[in-house]
Amino acid sequence: MNKQLSFADFNQNFTELLNLQPQLLQLFEEFIDLRELIPYTWSLHYYKDTGHPHNNSLSAIVSALILQKLLSIPTVELLITFLNFSEALRNFCGLRTVPDPSFFSRFKQEYADDIESFFHKLVDITEPICQELGQTLTKEFGVNPAKVYIMDTTGIECFVKENNPKFFNALVKKLQYLNKDKPKEEIYKLAYSQMPKSAAADSNIKLQYINGTFCYAHKTAVMSNALGILRHMDFCDQLPGCSTSDLPQIPDNSQSSELPSPEEIKVLWDGKLLIPAMENFFKSHPSFSIEALTADSGFDDTPNYEYLFKQRHVLPIIKLNPRATKDSFGIPGINQDGIPTCPNDPSLPMVWDGSCQGKNRSFRNKFICPKTKKLSGGKYLCSCESPCTTSSCGRMFYTYPEDNYRAHTPIPRGTPEWNNYLDFRHIIEQVISRLKLPLQLGRILVRDRRTAKADFFLAGSAHLVTALLAYRMGAADKIRSTKALVA
Repeated sequence: MNKQLSFADFNQNFTELLNLQPQLLQLFEEFIDLRELIPYTWSLHYYKDTGHPHNNSLSAIVSALILQKLLSIPTVELLITFLNFSEALRNFCGLRTVPDPSFFSRFKQEYADDIESFFHKLVDITEPICQELGQTLTKEFGVNPAKVYIMDTTGIECFVKENNPKFFNALVKKLQYLNKDKPKEEIYKLAYSQMPKSAAADSNIKLQYINGTFCYAHKTAVMSNALGILRHMDFCDQLPGCSTSDLPQIPDNSQSSELPSPEEIKVLWDGKLLIPAMENFFKSHPSFSIEALTADSGFDDTPNYEYLFKQRHVLPIIKLNPRATKDSFGIPGINQDGIPTCPNDPSLPMVWDGSCQGKNRSFRNKFICPKTKKLSGGKYLCSCESPCTTSSCGRMFYTYPEDNYRAHTPIPRGTPEWNNYLDFRHIIEQVISRLKLPLQLGRILVRDRRTAKADFFLAGSAHLVTALLAYRMGAADKIRSTKALVA
């Protein structure tokens, strides 16, 4: 039987949270000066906006908003309550007066772009730290984790009536009554096709399929390195060619029997986001070097492979989407992972023997017979009982990524090298979870797009400030968690 939560338990947990605040403030005063981190252009924008002095400095307001994220305070109203009752918080932030909710709302709307610039400056500041930590871990992981990036998409769910579960359930019940002969899956597809494509409160809040559920949200792209430190964030409707009108939609046709599933629409969306998001990243950080980019099957689109490898010289480590493999794979001698197979036994994949690129020659991958042993001196010996070639080395085969970047990836799928990169894939899920839970991005009660954008980049900035604080205080093992720093 579960123990019922009592007021004494709540009071004890609340007291423990308050006890953490002085420790965190002390660490910030010792190791972090936000005035040095705020972009100069933001200061100019803030102090030139009015003809009279502000009641509070820019660093004071930014300190309050960053502390809101770090202390997991879900709403501005609750932040104001904390500031009114805590003199230590007011003094730390440098607030002369405690602003009202409308001030914070106007501040986020007015300076959303400046907050984005603040995030990108923090990315630049923390990059040398990532490289230093990555070099110390290269031997352990076999690759430099600071140069392995992982990308994923998520959504900022907004506070609109369409996100009330009753809104969707009422539509499902209506369609079930009118289409009693249809299976449940078809009913949900029909319901999705009939739902409004945007929220009534704001046309920028679009219908999404995120984490297995329908919701009205702003779609975003998030990229971190394999250390779990954010490197890039993007509002997807800002990306060229990625507005909702440019991306695939389920037709508004309740009688169609060929409606694509919500998962298929999500995959089509994600596949179009990678290139513009990477272009935005390199525009903001042109000197950054990426060795490999890992992503899930939602980004399995042929142009993505060619863009990453040919234009950006980045190894594409993208899982195959089974729905998109029929046209590209399955030809004789090539399995579904793009690996050549034995001519006599198609179930037996050949063994990758490295990559090469001679002068005036294209990049290519070399494969050898699975029954061939590589000897010293670069010689080969085949022990196959029924060889398919007269050569004592056994069958050798070359694939050229430029012929089909998706089928013949620079590092073949399923090899130990491929799996080593792919093992980092889960890290981006952890990063997104930290943004949404401890940093409160998943609990914002906003409708306005610019306010949502400001909260999005404030959460990312708080994440990077935590990393900077952990490094400066010599606790690199706690670089991703605020609570661990004060434990």
